[in-house]
Amino acid sequence: MASHALAAFLLGAFAHCAADEPSRVSSEAAFTAPAGLTVANDRIFFGAFRPSTGFELWVSDGTEAGTREVKDIRNGFRGSYPTFISEFRARVFFTADDGQTGLELWSSDGTAQGTSPVLDIQRGSGASMPSALTVAGDYLYFVANDGTHGHELWRTRGSAETTALVADISPGLASSTPRHLTAAGNLLFFVAHDPDAGTEVWLTDGTQTGTRRVSDINPGPLDTNVHSLTVLHDFVAVVAADQDHGIELWRTDAKADTQLIKDIRPGLSASRPRYLQRLQDHLYFQADDGKHGYELWRTDGTSRGTQPVKDIRPGLESSLPSHLVAAGNSLFFAATDATHGVELWRSDGTSAGTRIVGEINPGPDSASPGQLTAIDQILYFAAGSPSHGWELWRTDARGQFLSLVGDARPGKESSYPNQIIPFGSGVAFVADDEHGQARLWISDREGLRRLGDPPLTQSSPETSPLRSGTSAR
Repeated sequence: MASHALAAFLLGAFAHCAADEPSRVSSEAAFTAPAGLTVANDRIFFGAFRPSTGFELWVSDGTEAGTREVKDIRNGFRGSYPTFISEFRARVFFTADDGQTGLELWSSDGTAQGTSPVLDIQRGSGASMPSALTVAGDYLYFVANDGTHGHELWRTRGSAETTALVADISPGLASSTPRHLTAAGNLLFFVAHDPDAGTEVWLTDGTQTGTRRVSDINPGPLDTNVHSLTVLHDFVAVVAADQDHGIELWRTDAKADTQLIKDIRPGLSASRPRYLQRLQDHLYFQADDGKHGYELWRTDGTSRGTQPVKDIRPGLESSLPSHLVAAGNSLFFAATDATHGVELWRSDGTSAGTRIVGEINPGPDSASPGQLTAIDQILYFAAGSPSHGWELWRTDARGQFLSLVGDARPGKESSYPNQIIPFGSGVAFVADDEHGQARLWISDREGLRRLGDPPLTQSSPETSPLRSGTSAR
């Protein structure tokens, strides 16, 4: 529950906004709709909106005085819309549009002078549209279109000289459209399309000669619909379907040793593994074997080692374990049994050690935990209760101390916390204020507070079009 000081602060801010004219409320320090929260050099970088400059790059050290817009990249009210904000080599890299060169790759150290484009990949006003920024080894990888090779895999070490096309997998203007970029040490697994083998899993070390296809789940030019890639040990688990099986769990590695791990739901029916999460030597996931509904499973990468953990909701009904996250030696997830609604559960990998953590919303109603984020030995998540609405909660890795972090939007209204990241001695996250506007919040030893006051009451979107969603909305 929020402290009396916080409640007074929020009520005071509301009274101030109600009394003033809208044009007098906004300030150069005020912003809404923060998105893409990323920590670099002990500061939070994010995109945010204010009426005078639009949606631009901001930075904060966690204090009101240390929170500011980094640079008005695109002059005027439209904004440059920084997206895919990623930390690499003590800087942030992101995609932005300055109004002259289109959407290109930018870099920032948190100062206006230190914020500049890395390279105009598609020369002129055309947009290369860098996306899926992913760090693996010494490179930052991304997908871009230089206007000559289509959407292909690129990499950089942070400078124009080190920014280059990795490989033209689908030659010419056609695109291989790389996706599911997944780091594995110094290597990067990804999914791409080439004319000879269709859509399959690929691997790269950042060089053209070290870029190769490592799967042919559907032989020949037939595409394989790959749903996800997840690393375990020296291989990557692939959720995909071939002509003889539904959507099941496969594996491949750097030696292109590709095989079906297990046909959990035999034949063309699909077990549809989802929410893959590594905990120690296993991957845990949701799957349906056709007999027990969608329940919690785990695999060590072998057929024998792929087994259900527990039938939480016995019979054909599904417990729907979702949002799986590892904290310490425990696996946390949201699920429902025959007695409770959707609540927070914990597992140590055994049936006996899989149990509900607590009833945030008692009885058959659901707390609907979402945004599960593990930070050291603490799990943070958003959940709904009758008294506080959907707010930020936490528990220890053993699931013994379950508590409300704070009521960001006091009372029964929900603040819908999302984008939870570690920062300082606590966390930073995005949540709605009492006006329903998305704001930046900090929770640490000093308590719960929001940054970017006073709130904007006019000409500001409730959410950015780039804002991550929540499972409750």
